[in-house]
Amino acid sequence: MRNRTKLLLLAAFALAGAACLLFRGPDGTMAAKAPELTDSGALPVQVLFPVSAKPNPGAVGMKPVVFTHKLHESKVQNCETCHHTGDPVPCTTCHTVEGCAEGNFVTLERAMHATNIRQVKNGRTPESCVSCHTKLYSQRKECAGCHSIVKPNHNAQWCAVCHQKVPNMTQEQFAKGVAGKLDPMEGMRLAEATIAARKEVKYADPTKMNYRMVIDSLVDKYEPNYFNHARHIVSVERKIKGNLLAKAFHNSPRVFCKTCHHHTPALATPPKCVSCHNSRIDKKYPGRPPLKAAYHLQCMGCHDGMQVKRPRKTDCTGCHKLRVAQKGD
Repeated sequence: MRNRTKLLLLAAFALAGAACLLFRGPDGTMAAKAPELTDSGALPVQVLFPVSAKPNPGAVGMKPVVFTHKLHESKVQNCETCHHTGDPVPCTTCHTVEGCAEGNFVTLERAMHATNIRQVKNGRTPESCVSCHTKLYSQRKECAGCHSIVKPNHNAQWCAVCHQKVPNMTQEQFAKGVAGKLDPMEGMRLAEATIAARKEVKYADPTKMNYRMVIDSLVDKYEPNYFNHARHIVSVERKIKGNLLAKAFHNSPRVFCKTCHHHTPALATPPKCVSCHNSRIDKKYPGRPPLKAAYHLQCMGCHDGMQVKRPRKTDCTGCHKLRVAQKGD
């Protein structure tokens, strides 16, 4: 039954891909263009709607998601990574807003966002969008440096990365999408328009920030640490720009600054760490680490996540030169 479903689905996608779409060219004339299919025969991009049994489409309370199937297909080993039942059918076939018997009443929200997924002994354990993304940024050392310290804040800004406004989508198209009846080719055109409307993020400019910072809270035993601030910013930016998943979620100019400046506004000149962290534990805020611990938790935590081998945790002089005792000390 699963193989038959797969063959029927691939045949439908192949027929859809053979159909020519009309696009307006630079000269204003309409030109025919065939969509570039994925290896499996699915359309490269699509709008995923919150399919619901409710008669009022606006009641689902969720914006659609533009899904780049071609990109995701190149990142997984096989289709069953997402289509865990073996049938390459839309997720909303089994998982709807309200939940249905075909999907064991696992709602669409849980299917896409769950991270506490029960392991399947005899079969393939499902992956949700969030669980897969979480695994990626937790395991990749270029991501784990920051994410070993900071966990994403699942707020409205985080949700808006995937749940977006689709330009020029009519109420009729949205109603068809929520009912699971929108033509796939029409959905692909809407997805392409959404992707084309995205703007490139201009990240923080290192030349407009402190090039080097002097950390001198331990000058009684060690010389000041000269922290190369600009180098760290450039390194983080380069890693973000080289990863499409990172670019999608690091979608504001200084979002990555929050890793170190975690409780301050995302400004080019945030307040110093000593503004909150005292030399000793503050009795008013017993859970707040003192300044020395705050520095070492941040620096060492990031280096551990990125598997930076030098300096070792026990090598104090790798970051701080030992202070030479002066007369009168």
